[in-house]
Amino acid sequence: MSKISLPYVKIPSFSGEGDPNIYLGWEAKVEQIFNVHEVQEEQKVKLASLEFLDYAMQWWHKTVMNIGLNKRQVVVSWEDLKLCMRSRFVLPHYRKELLFYLQRLQQETQSVDDYFKELETTLTKVDMHESEESKMARFVSGLRREIQDVVELYEYIFRKIGSPCHQG
Repeated sequence: MSKISLPYVKIPSFSGEGDPNIYLGWEAKVEQIFNVHEVQEEQKVKLASLEFLDYAMQWWHKTVMNIGLNKRQVVVSWEDLKLCMRSRFVLPHYRKELLFYLQRLQQETQSVDDYFKELETTLTKVDMHESEESKMARFVSGLRREIQDVVELYEYIFRKIGSPCHQG
C-alpha cells in the first residue's frame, strides 16, 4: 500500500459552533488557503477534516461511518464536503433570514463606506449574483435620503452631459 503524502498547509480548525457565520468564514478561509497553495482536489477533504475539533470531529466521524454503512453518499471532493457541511452547519432558515435582512438593509447612521461593506458582505453570504446595475439600485435605495438626492442629481447631470445630443 503506497502512502500519500499531504502537503504542509496550515488549515484553521473548525469545532462545529452553532453560528453559521463561523462555518462560512472557516469555509472561505480554507478555500483561500487551498487556492493559494494549489492543493490538489484529492487532498482537500483529508486536509480539511484533519482540523475538525469537538462537535465537528464527532459529526465527521459519524458521517464517515454512515458512508461505510451505505446510509450516506460518499464525500470525495471539496465541493461534496462543503455541501455536506452546509447542510449541517448552515440551517435552511439562515439564507431566508439573510434575504429578509438584505431587503431591509439601510445606511441609517453608518458611513457610506461601512454601509457598502455590509451590503457586499451580506450579498456574498447569501451567494447572490446580481448585475452591477441591480447592486447599484439596491445600494442607492438604502442610502439616507439626503445622500440619495445627491446621487440622483449627479446621475441626472452625468446622463445629460454624456448624452450624444449634448451640445457642450
